[in-house]
Amino acid sequence: MNPESRMWFYGLEKPMTAAQSEQLKSVMDEFVAQWKAHGAQLAAAYRIIADQCLILAVDETQQQATGCSIDKSVHLLQDFGAKHGLDFFNRLLVFTMGERGFEALSPTVLKARITEGSINDDSPVMNTLAATLRESGDGMIPLRESWAAKYL
Repeated sequence: MNPESRMWFYGLEKPMTAAQSEQLKSVMDEFVAQWKAHGAQLAAAYRIIADQCLILAVDETQQQATGCSIDKSVHLLQDFGAKHGLDFFNRLLVFTMGERGFEALSPTVLKARITEGSINDDSPVMNTLAATLRESGDGMIPLRESWAAKYL
């Protein structure tokens, strides 16, 4: 996909079950195949990471995503979440990869891990605010470069 593709990040507090993940893949396959803006097909793709994060991207050099088309993706995830007891819209979660594997941390848990020393300013966290695939890089940035650096 074009590195300048616009992207959206959605994360879950806990990983989905294997069945939920398979269902989400099926829903997303169908969605990106028919996702349109003003009647024009969007060049879209998605990626599920660790059954806990979803990245949705659109190559806007081919066709711009519109407010209505973006709303459709949001409603899709709201509906899927409601059916499965999942919340894709908790923007306070910090996703990290460490000794305990891939985890979503609430601000309270993040602060406790910083205090105990298991997380520091160099700890890798997901770049959840990246606007493009290029900006997201490999997906991880040091905690000190993330929005959650305020907890250091």
